[in-house]
Amino acid sequence: MNPAAGRGRSRSRVRDAVAALATVAPVVVSESAAPGDEARIAASAEARTARALVVLGGDGTVSHAARGLLAARSTTPLAVLCAGTGNDLAKSLGTPSHDPQALARCVAAGVTRPLDVGTIDGVPFVNAAGLGFDEAVLHDVRNPALAPWLRGAPRYVALAARQLFRYPGLAGVRIPALARAPDRWLLVVAANGQWFGGAFRIAPQARLDSGVLALVGVGDAAPPARAALFARALRGAHLRHPAVRTAEAAAFTIACDVPPAFEADGEWHRAAAPEVRIGVLPGALRTVAAAGTTTPPRD
Repeated sequence: MNPAAGRGRSRSRVRDAVAALATVAPVVVSESAAPGDEARIAASAEARTARALVVLGGDGTVSHAARGLLAARSTTPLAVLCAGTGNDLAKSLGTPSHDPQALARCVAAGVTRPLDVGTIDGVPFVNAAGLGFDEAVLHDVRNPALAPWLRGAPRYVALAARQLFRYPGLAGVRIPALARAPDRWLLVVAANGQWFGGAFRIAPQARLDSGVLALVGVGDAAPPARAALFARALRGAHLRHPAVRTAEAAAFTIACDVPPAFEADGEWHRAAAPEVRIGVLPGALRTVAAAGTTTPPRD
């Protein structure tokens, strides 16, 4: 569990989670003490041959735990109990991530499914990675001097509204997979899951175990048109807009004039070179599956 997730929301949920999971198997509770500590905890779960690794936290907590399982080449299935702000991956998983008792029943059933892992400039991600507007908002979120009186989702929304009018657009970017590219992009997202930014169904066509990523590029526009595009993205209707380009593949290349900044599962990075390679590791991890799934239990 991440005690900081959702402004401490996980602390109020850990007792119910442990009680529910204890009906299935003995439970070991590990608390992350610093950012990225989840990877070490995940690796130790593999060493203990855990029946499942249940992450109580937000998207960042889940992402780091998944990286730990990936580094350990683990077959331990991942399950998620939501306690964050966006909880984007959980929306795509289709498991009862807000209900500890129901999730415990899924763990007990022992049915798992594969989970692809994306990579961008060598950085793994399980849900989505992006360049452009979302990276600019994340950069502002990391600045404690901006909107310091707000916390969590309200602060993110306020800073996103600020960038809606200030963001200059992403220029000097060439993406061979997206035809008829505009001069400037508002947003470019490589998606493994369907949801993004806590509320936006950015890639309705994405599947967590398809072996490919969905690439969604949104051409830049004036602030009122930007707002309209984001409103459409709330329900996944933006894909029909003429400013939006999409592609699906196991690998993409994005060529920029300078090494770009990007975000991966909500974590800010700077690319090592102007050309950024995006790929997928098919079935690199496993997740606990929802009731009624026909995927056979792991050995």
